[in-house]
Amino acid sequence: MKKLVMVFALGAMLGSCGGGAAEIDVATLDSPCGCTEAAISVMDEMIDLRKKAEGMKDASEEDQKAVMTEFEGLQAKMTEIETKCVGDLAAEKAGEDCAALKELPNKMKEYAEAMN
Repeated sequence: MKKLVMVFALGAMLGSCGGGAAEIDVATLDSPCGCTEAAISVMDEMIDLRKKAEGMKDASEEDQKAVMTEFEGLQAKMTEIETKCVGDLAAEKAGEDCAALKELPNKMKEYAEAMN
């Protein structure tokens, strides 16, 4: 049964790759591990976007605004996730079998370094 759930979860993740973190439907997050995975997904995109922005010092104002708009959308998505994922959905409640929980401390450190 556990393998079936993992296969289904992997299929769902691969099937939703095209939308990106901004397309995460926060209302469907129903587990601490799902919340943690969603937060990591948003952090990954924010880190990548921050690196992209650093390389755009000579880019047009329009391109810089587009990156800022995308960044603001990701910040809003992170706030939405943080608001929903409290109490029983908090990362601390994820089980030991949640790979995202093990990745979270390193991702938070990477995120903090990128945002400074």
